[in-house]
Amino acid sequence: MPRESMKNEIDERLKRFQERLAGRGVDGAILVQKTDLYYLSGTDQDAHLWVPAHGTSLLMVRKSLERAREDSLLEEIVPLSGLSRVPELIRKHTKKIPKRLGLELDILPSRLYMSYQRLLPDTEMVDISSLIRGVRMVKSEYEVSCITKAAGMADSMYEKVPGFLAESKTETDLALRLEAFYRGKGHPGLVRTRTFNMECLYGHVMAGKSGAVASNSPGPTGGKGLGPFYSQSAGKDKIGKHEPVFVDYAANVEGYIADQARIFSLGNLPEKFHRAHNVMLEVQERLTEKGRPGARSGDLYSLALKIAEKAGLEEGFMGYPDPVPFVAHGVGLEIDEWPVIGRNSDTILEEGMVMALEPKFIFPGQGVVGIENTWVVTEQGMKKLNRFPDGIFEC
Repeated sequence: MPRESMKNEIDERLKRFQERLAGRGVDGAILVQKTDLYYLSGTDQDAHLWVPAHGTSLLMVRKSLERAREDSLLEEIVPLSGLSRVPELIRKHTKKIPKRLGLELDILPSRLYMSYQRLLPDTEMVDISSLIRGVRMVKSEYEVSCITKAAGMADSMYEKVPGFLAESKTETDLALRLEAFYRGKGHPGLVRTRTFNMECLYGHVMAGKSGAVASNSPGPTGGKGLGPFYSQSAGKDKIGKHEPVFVDYAANVEGYIADQARIFSLGNLPEKFHRAHNVMLEVQERLTEKGRPGARSGDLYSLALKIAEKAGLEEGFMGYPDPVPFVAHGVGLEIDEWPVIGRNSDTILEEGMVMALEPKFIFPGQGVVGIENTWVVTEQGMKKLNRFPDGIFEC
């Protein structure tokens, strides 16, 4: 995107965020999380971003000031020699110290929070994480275009999977080929997350019974991984014939993520896998038809459960033995964004929301089937951004 157009994009983001700050009676916010910084300033440098409820923002940069001035679209960028200078720089910029200061309390380290308390003893600290996440939840045309490009990157990778699978003896062999392809297409090798202690490299690759192994993953699947130091995704198990090979690898273009999963096999799979997979496709079809602006997320989740229950697949739907309480999650600059189509969620869908819908079913001790695609909410329902076929691909 041309620099002037990107400046307009960021100005619009700041405007929406400032409106939310003012609406909550917050004088301003300090943002330090890399993704929020990039979203509102155009740079991911080590910095503190001061966003007043009214007026221009101030980027205070620890490292690298040179890179921040080169990358950021903000006009006010100053060096930050130490945390103790933050109040002084805010006062100089805004002419006053905030009485109510917003912080990203969902991710802010306690030590940094206590430092702000010490430096601003007369200021009330409030949580604005829901405000910034709410702004980021609805994507602009530019953001949707980036995610669409990422979906295209994923499609091109999945087209290669049958060939890669034929060459791979183990899960890690297959993961190596997938990741090399992605990196060659410009994937940064990083899938950012917001949730505390959540880690994600590219996603999950699992064959056969490995797909049914429980782990600490917040999603419905886990995998053995390479050991207790990272107990998910690809392990050293061999890939056998006539078993589901699960590939769930997120693409990344210009920081924006598209999440996609498909089922492959060397030879034909038993009929029960196909039957369960088709039920997951039905869940996808019904939810994307109903997923229009105004729909309540919790109602969509309930619909997904009803479809699984009617098919006799309630046990194993979205995980086993510990099913996760959602069937879709937002994607954007992070893989765990809002909205979430989950149990008791009151989020009302809006046009421009982008999410990964991932109905999956676990056969204990045997494997996983299901689907994942990235969708954008439109007035006509959810629009699919991926193009690779949804069916099981038997090589």
